[in-house]
Amino acid sequence: MDELQKPRIFLSYARADRPRVTKIAEALAAAGLCVWWDAAIEGGSAFAKDIARELDAADVVVVVWSATSVESAWVLDEAGTGRDRKRLVPVLIDTTLPPLGFRQLQAIDLSAWKGRAGDAKFAALVSAIQKLAGSAAVVPVARPAPASSGPSRRLLIGGAAGVAALAAGGFGAWRFMGRKTDDGTASVVVLPFANLSGDPAQAYFSDGIAEELRSALSQIAGLTVIGRASSERFRDTADLSGVAAQLGVANVLTGSVRRSATTARIAAQLTDSKTGVEIWSQSYDRPAGDVLDIQSSIATSVVGALSPRLGKASGKLVVGGTGNVEAQALYFQANENPPTDAASAAKSIAKLDAAIALDPGYALAYSSKARLLNFLSSMEADTAQARVLVAQAIASARHAVELAPKSGRALANYSTFELGQLNVRAAVAGAERAAQLEPGNADAIAGAARSIYVVNPARAAVLAGRAIALDPFSARAFHAHAEALFNLGRYNDAIIAARKALDLSNGTRGGSQLFESLLILGRLAEARPLIASQTLWRVPARTALLEARAGNRAASDAALIALGGYPSETTSYHRARIHAQRGDPETALAALAEALTFRDELLSFIAFDPFVDALRSDPRFKAIQDKIIPPALVARPAGQRL
Repeated sequence: MDELQKPRIFLSYARADRPRVTKIAEALAAAGLCVWWDAAIEGGSAFAKDIARELDAADVVVVVWSATSVESAWVLDEAGTGRDRKRLVPVLIDTTLPPLGFRQLQAIDLSAWKGRAGDAKFAALVSAIQKLAGSAAVVPVARPAPASSGPSRRLLIGGAAGVAALAAGGFGAWRFMGRKTDDGTASVVVLPFANLSGDPAQAYFSDGIAEELRSALSQIAGLTVIGRASSERFRDTADLSGVAAQLGVANVLTGSVRRSATTARIAAQLTDSKTGVEIWSQSYDRPAGDVLDIQSSIATSVVGALSPRLGKASGKLVVGGTGNVEAQALYFQANENPPTDAASAAKSIAKLDAAIALDPGYALAYSSKARLLNFLSSMEADTAQARVLVAQAIASARHAVELAPKSGRALANYSTFELGQLNVRAAVAGAERAAQLEPGNADAIAGAARSIYVVNPARAAVLAGRAIALDPFSARAFHAHAEALFNLGRYNDAIIAARKALDLSNGTRGGSQLFESLLILGRLAEARPLIASQTLWRVPARTALLEARAGNRAASDAALIALGGYPSETTSYHRARIHAQRGDPETALAALAEALTFRDELLSFIAFDPFVDALRSDPRFKAIQDKIIPPALVARPAGQRL
């Protein structure tokens, strides 16, 4: 077989597992596959660039999961790329579960494999690779290619093709991670509860209850709970097993709500998605004031029903974040739909204010209010009024954390405001704390990634990948992933994630990452139409940047003149990027100094922004960056640009 016709395999693993992985690499090579792995790049090679190139070129990414590899940032990042490209084949070499974000995928269990090329489970691996790569299966023959012993991080090896037909294996040797029993793990999707109140306007309440249950269940260690965006995508579906298969979970929680002014009837059912057997069900007829207690009872009962896999929960789960039923209902209404304009945001803020008046200790209401105030500030043309709204948003987000210091969602939200104020150290610390407090909550993890990516994009990419696994239809999670991938210099992957975010958000998330990735890659014709989607000063800013990249000096000049009509406090960092691209370092550095004077929040991008790379060798640039981001915080992957 011609070398170019062989499926190209990127083999991702932890160095401590090299002896066992060597056998896998050699056997795959003998099966006629081109395997790129950690064996012999020339000493001093820029291996990070080599990795990125080979990862992009791979037909299939094979990740070898072990107790060591699940802790490796390299492996998590590489596996995340394979998963996002739908090119990932997971392999197990011990009893360790894959990390969160990868458990929905079936894994081939080679923990007992002795290195025989004809073994049925190894044949299943070859079959899976060939199927994913779209090639005909090639039979392994025990004639391994020798592995090089040189120093370093990866190698492309090609083995000889075999001659007999593949007789055994296939996907029968795969293990479905979501349906293992008695191993301390379980998975569930909470579908939107049906609104049986006879009033479509009451749907916010049934949706809100389902979301409160997701939030409560996501706090349980070992329980994977699918996030809101993905759960609501399957509203009103009757095919529970189909939904579970698409989301990679073993259990489905459904329910209904009938609510009047005086009474509430809530029914819930937990179903095993594989067998269709109802594991638990209960109907509650209570006074309307008992709704919070009903939610807690449902969450506690679900955990109890899954106890063979989780262990018994200690005590009753508390749901809601408030003891006031009416405050919770107002919170549900305020968060029913994302704001689309200033009027809808103001209406939601009024509902949150009413909820806070009923319960001044309602932390999540303050946190939601902060997000809405920030949205209003972005719609405000008056710079002074925008600053007032931002200050109000910061105060509200801070108060949420003061009220609930162990709320990952509140902390992740507040960390974004700290970042906007260029309090980078506090923002990153808060985001890391948020990820630790709520590792099973997709929103909390994605929010944390959106603060961490400015100093440690590899870590942020891992967090965003976990958020995607928990909520695979979340625009927020894909947006966070696009930001991290862009800062890692993985522009093609950032484009994929950004387009997914745009698709899932109806065009409201991911546009900047798509535009700038296309620009860096020189795909200007694709980038140009994206300018029109922007507002205010962003249109001339993007136009000037694109024309600078295109070498159209006159067009860039015209856009810069238009940009000059907007306040410097919002445009100075953009002008620095533009002039850096135009080859005007002195003007660019002056604009950066001006941005520092204004404390332009966009300066938080400075450590990894490729549009200012031309300035990095100047000590004045470093002095500005160091004033914004403590050097010790910057975690730059080896081999990445300086």
